Amino acid sequence: MMELYPEIYKCIGCAACTKSCPQGLDTMQYIAYAQRGELEKCAEESFDCVMCGICSSRCPAGISHPQVGLLARRITGKYLAPEARHLTNRVREVEAGDFTELMEAIMAKPLEELKNLYNTREIEK
Repeated sequence: MMELYPEIYKCIGCAACTKSCPQGLDTMQYIAYAQRGELEKCAEESFDCVMCGICSSRCPAGISHPQVGLLARRITGKYLAPEARHLTNRVREVEAGDFTELMEAIMAKPLEELKNLYNTREIEK
């Protein structure tokens, strides 16, 4: 992080970023995690960031909070989190064409039928 975002070490702890976050994120906390190299915690804490940049505009240290969180999430997803084997298998199935017929059938449905299918679907809670 020091090489990519050295400005995170200029944080003065004013919490202007956290106070301005429209998502209610503890922005200052995920910057603290990044400072300590705790990228998985930074990724988790910043997960709901919508990248609006309000925190950055309020920061006297000039920290780009959304970019720090995004980098932490990318590094965590690519290098730190365990592989999601079910996802890897599903991608292989899609690439092999296992769902081509099903997708074509769905795409051929009239718009109103698609809306009805979407609106009456079972939602996991």
